[in-house]
Amino acid sequence: MQAVASGFDRVQPWRRWALWLLVLLSAELCLALTGTQVSKLFDRDGLGNAGAILGGLLHPDLSPEFVGRVLVLSVESLLIGLLGTVMAVLIGVGLAYVAIQVPDLPDPPRRAPTLVRLTAAALRWLARFTLGFLRAMPEIVWAYIFVRLLGLGPGAAVLAIALTSGGGIGKLYAELAEAVDPRAVQALRATGASRWGILAFAVLPAVRRQWIAYALFRLECNIRNGTILGVVGAGGLGSEIALSIRYFEYDKLATTLLAVLAFVLILEVVSQQLRQRGARWSLALAGIGATLALWRLDIPWTDLWSAPGLALFSLDDMRPGLPLITSVVALTGDTLMMAWVATVLSALVAFVLAPLTVAPLMTGSYLPDPVRRSLPAQALAQGIKWGSRGLLQVTRAMPELTLALVFVVWVGGGPLAGILAIAVHNMGVMGRLYCDVMEEVEPGPAAVLQAQGASPLGTFLFGVLPQIRARLAAFTLYRFECNVRATVMVGFVGAGGIGDALNTAISLFHTRDLTLLLITMVTVVSLVDAIGDHLRARLLRSSPQNAGQPASSALFFQPA
Repeated sequence: MQAVASGFDRVQPWRRWALWLLVLLSAELCLALTGTQVSKLFDRDGLGNAGAILGGLLHPDLSPEFVGRVLVLSVESLLIGLLGTVMAVLIGVGLAYVAIQVPDLPDPPRRAPTLVRLTAAALRWLARFTLGFLRAMPEIVWAYIFVRLLGLGPGAAVLAIALTSGGGIGKLYAELAEAVDPRAVQALRATGASRWGILAFAVLPAVRRQWIAYALFRLECNIRNGTILGVVGAGGLGSEIALSIRYFEYDKLATTLLAVLAFVLILEVVSQQLRQRGARWSLALAGIGATLALWRLDIPWTDLWSAPGLALFSLDDMRPGLPLITSVVALTGDTLMMAWVATVLSALVAFVLAPLTVAPLMTGSYLPDPVRRSLPAQALAQGIKWGSRGLLQVTRAMPELTLALVFVVWVGGGPLAGILAIAVHNMGVMGRLYCDVMEEVEPGPAAVLQAQGASPLGTFLFGVLPQIRARLAAFTLYRFECNVRATVMVGFVGAGGIGDALNTAISLFHTRDLTLLLITMVTVVSLVDAIGDHLRARLLRSSPQNAGQPASSALFFQPA
């Protein structure tokens, strides 16, 4: 038995190295299949464009008139994100209420009639399908459609955020509710309590903090999204970003991007404070923000049902030809390959940078009484730690769509611009997620290695990494799912993938093309999500920190 175990231990590392090699080779193959030319980054025209962008970014326009305009648009983006999030929570809670499957008693005294049970099952399926559909549609697709329905302005961004985010919120809320200890639910059910009573008194008290925490997390994301949806005419800071790039006014672009960065930093601080306070503070913020948004934002709600707007969804002549189907299949393949390459690139960079931000590895120790280092060594470690954190923060704050616009100017339209935009933003996101996981490890194994004189690299590879390998893989799979939707989004500014074709179909009112593209996109995104959920669930079962939690909730709610 010992010989068998020893042989297994020798084979296991080789399997991991073979898997890494396979991942890298697959990314290289995807680059080749998408026709991506990395040399565009370094040709004369590309470097000239990059120099012009960098020169403008180093000299932001701080004139009072322009700064005032940026502040006004910043407030508009804030209100768009607030109102969109409040509507998303209402949509998510409403659909989650129907989608949640309340556990029955092991031996119920009486069962509901068959027709009632079949109706309830059908409604649950319909609610889950609706949540999946809403979640699968990127905000920018909804925003572009609503711009056609409502015209230019913030209404399109509010509705786009509400629908996409509502699908994600409802899905996670339902999963969290179904993960509650069934004994409390069955105890209430035994007393004859209604579905509403069970959810209100058994489920909601157990998940309330997690629901609020995720709503605040979505608020951060939605306000950031509200700053970029203006690229398609949906108001907010995005409209200024698009104009600055279109007219090569990179000094104005720098000012606007600084406003976005300040937004993200302030939101993180406010969100952290709200999580530490009671639910009343969060509800008060939501109520005040939504009321102010409804008062300040000019949204023509009645135009949603206008005849010209609904003409966009005409279903005449819905028989797509073979050339169209072939084109859609090729664009779908490009989208998936772009997302995969961007995920692999960002994961590699984040895997290197994240350990440099972990205090016990860089500036502290897992030992209660560590050996003191010299002042220069300590200063160097602090510099590396804060430099890495700053780089991850800046890249995380820059939305993919904004980065796509910049890279389209640098390298031209096509897959390379989209891959770079998604990889740069995702590098910051994954670095933050990796760092959070690394800071929560059991300190014992790492302390033993440090006590024996191991270097920070050795401590990380043999004391930290074995504990978190499964969760890092789960995070990477989750970000790949997100990147598939992001690839659709960046295509709207010419950065390759199926988004470019969607943009053309909506702009030219090609309803047949639009319908086929939307059906394909929703189907592919839903399949990727379903496969990702299954794989993450298997990976996270090996992580004791997440026992009892659904796979997707474990990605957001880490133990304190």
